[in-house]
Order: sequence, then structure tokens, then C-alpha cells
Amino acid sequence: MKRLMILTVILMIAVSALTVFSFAEGNTVKDLGGETQSNPLNLASAEDSSIAAQFVIESPVISIEICCPTWSREAGGYLTMSLYRFDTDYSTTVEKSPIKEVRYDGFDDNQWLSLTFEENAPLEPGEYIVMLDEPEVGQMCGVWLDKNCDQQLCYSDGVYDPANSIRSKVTFLGEPEKFFGTPTPPKAETDDASEHSDEPYMDLTVIFNDPDWIYIVTPVLYTSTEIDEDYLSIEVGFNSDDPQIEIKFDDITNEEGVYVKDYPVMMMKVRRGSDSDPLSGEIFFYTEKSPSAKAGNNFYFYYEDTTDWQYVIIDLKSNAKCRDYFTGMRFDVFDHAPEGGNLDIEWITFFQTVEAAEKFDGDFSKYIPATPEPTQRPATPEPTEQQAADNTGEGAATPIPSGQAEPTGNSGDNDSSGSGETKDVNKKFNAVPVIVAAAALAVVFAVVLIIVRRRKKG
Repeated sequence: MKRLMILTVILMIAVSALTVFSFAEGNTVKDLGGETQSNPLNLASAEDSSIAAQFVIESPVISIEICCPTWSREAGGYLTMSLYRFDTDYSTTVEKSPIKEVRYDGFDDNQWLSLTFEENAPLEPGEYIVMLDEPEVGQMCGVWLDKNCDQQLCYSDGVYDPANSIRSKVTFLGEPEKFFGTPTPPKAETDDASEHSDEPYMDLTVIFNDPDWIYIVTPVLYTSTEIDEDYLSIEVGFNSDDPQIEIKFDDITNEEGVYVKDYPVMMMKVRRGSDSDPLSGEIFFYTEKSPSAKAGNNFYFYYEDTTDWQYVIIDLKSNAKCRDYFTGMRFDVFDHAPEGGNLDIEWITFFQTVEAAEKFDGDFSKYIPATPEPTQRPATPEPTEQQAADNTGEGAATPIPSGQAEPTGNSGDNDSSGSGETKDVNKKFNAVPVIVAAAALAVVFAVVLIIVRRRKKG
């Protein structure tokens, strides 16, 4: 009897395994996200944080999965996964009730959160938005962001992010011939493109052609910096994870930094030191509300595989957390540098649109006001007798020659506390009349003293 029971259990296990194998073999799994870039996005920095993917399926689906890190914490993730049927645009869609929703409390690191459907009632072909939101603030968890791709549109905190996609996969029922379609593009921004300027933002353009610019740069981790010739040179130590420098923009002018609404596109001219230097980097942006590096406040990018000068363009508005004033950044020069490395930066500037940045040829000279050529002053006519007499009076003002350059002060020394008082840094004191006047007084005093002594003797 015992042998019969054991054989029965073994047979049941074998049948179950065969059923699972048949299920796995009979369905097709496809990546919904793009090429891997390993950029983790923390959603637990604010209660209203969210990440979403818009996509089109052309065949029935039995599961949608998203890979969610918890930064190596077991049972540390808290998120709600929701699915919406697409309607008109992103905001219209997520205002409606989800067609399916699951709350995950205490999931593990890199767990695939999923929405599943029965084989006899799969998710029908159509356009959808899948969203992760409602994190537990302070309990780090989020998603892996990969490179953008044709089959997915990514939205971070409700803002379209053209640079990234969510690492995700879809299991199709059976072995269909069609998988993904093209999602509806987001509505064009209401700003009138004709009002945009193609010029770089010269007030906050940093051209590292002067050693004094080193004051806005601070080595943070595994780096050393210097301004060499006409660029900033960054040396990275061997076997470095996230070698970092810090660059501050709020000290350059009286502005708090770069107003992202007006100039949301940052562009850098950089050069890798050798072919062995890594091909990826990252920036963590600082704002007035978030003045330090935080998970989720970041942009991940790639360098071209060349040691020639190249451009890096980052669209700041693609991250909903980068708003108001962009005051500075932690610049992770390379993601990981086992052999160390070197990166040079010639300049950093900002544009109103990505298109303007892409058209820029790197020549700032056309945007720098030309210094006016000095004009030759006409010969001064001989003064008349009356003019000569008038000019001999005491206290006559010394005229400033026309065309003489006004002295300039260091704007960093000005007090911008809001008192309304200003210092006259251009006022000069002419020492020659003072010396002559003092000498004259001394002569007069000596004459008076001689006269007084003679009277005493008499």
C-alpha cells in the first residue's frame, strides 16, 4: 500500500511538472523594454512618485511583468501595480479606474511584479498603460530603466521620458505571429516652437578656458581635477565605482541656477582619454527642493566609442523631479572604471530645445558681444581766456574722457542680500590736487609763523 501511495505521488508530481513545462513551452515571452542599461529608479522618495509604460499588444496576453529592485533589501518593496485601457492620452487614461490592480507589500530585490490573466480569459489586443505607484516613502524600491524602444513609451511622475523604458516583459498566449504595435505618441507641448531660441544660454555657459573656473568644481570620490589648457581634466582612480565630481551652477550669477522651464536641455562637450575608458556616465541633479544626490533624481547616458571630442545632451524636463532651478549636479564620470580613466570637459551650456542643442556647432563666438573698437577723440581746442579763468577755481570736477572704459568689479563680491544699497566701485580719488593743496597750506602756515615771531621780537 505504501509503495502504491508513493508511486501515485510521484506520478502526480510528474504530471504537474509536465503541465508547467507544457505551459512554458506553449506560450511566448517577449521583452517590452529596450536594450539593458541598468539604471535603477527609486520611487520611494515621494508619496506621489509613479512610473508607467504605454504599449500596444497585437495578440492575447496572459501576463505583464516588471523587474523591481529594492537595493538588496529582502521584503523591502511596497508598490501598487495597475493596468489601464488607453484612452486619448496619458492623463485621461490614468484618471479612470484600472481594469486590473495588485498591491505588493514586502517584495524582494529584483522581483518581477506581475499582472496575470487566465488562458481562457487573456488580455485582449489593444493599447494599455501599466503603472507602478503608491510606494512607502523611505523604503527604497523602484524599477530598472533601460534604453528607449519603439514598443514602449515611458512616463515618470506623469511626464513623458523619451530617453528610457521600463524593464518589463509580456507573455503572449501560444505562439502568435504578431506581438507589439506602435503606441500613440504623447501630445505635442503647447509651447509655440517658433518662440524658442536656438541660442545657448550664455549667462550660464561655462567654458573651461580659465583656471579660475575650478572654483565651481569639487572632486568627490576617486577623482582629481585641474583645468589644463582650455578644458577641465578629470582623472579617475583604478577600480572605481561611481567616480564623482560636483559642479555647482548657483554661484555663477545672481540667479539661483538654471531655470529648467526656460532652458531644460544641458549640453556638454567631452572627450574620453583612451579606448579603454568606460562608455557610460550618470548625473544626479540638485534643485532648490532637493539640494543633494538622491536615487531617482538622475539621468543615465552613454558616450560614443571614440576618443575624439563629442557632445552629451541631457533633456532635464524628462524627469518630473527636475523642476524650478537646476542648481548643480553630482557627475558620476563613469559607471564603473576598473582601469581608471580620464575625461575632459571643454564646456557646459544650456538650450531651450533638444533640436537647438543638436544643431549647435560648438562656436560660442557668434553669441559673445564684440568689444567695440575705440574711436579716436577729436583734438581738444585751446581754451579761451574766460574758460581758463573758470577752470582755475577750487573744486572743479575732473571730466572723464569719453570712451574710457569703466572699471569692473567682481560680481561675486556684491552683496545681494536685498538691502537695496550699492557700492560705488567706480569712484576714484585724484591724489595730485590733495598733495598740492597740502603743500600750499604748509607754506601759508610757515609764513604766518614767521610774522608772529617777528612781532614778538619787536
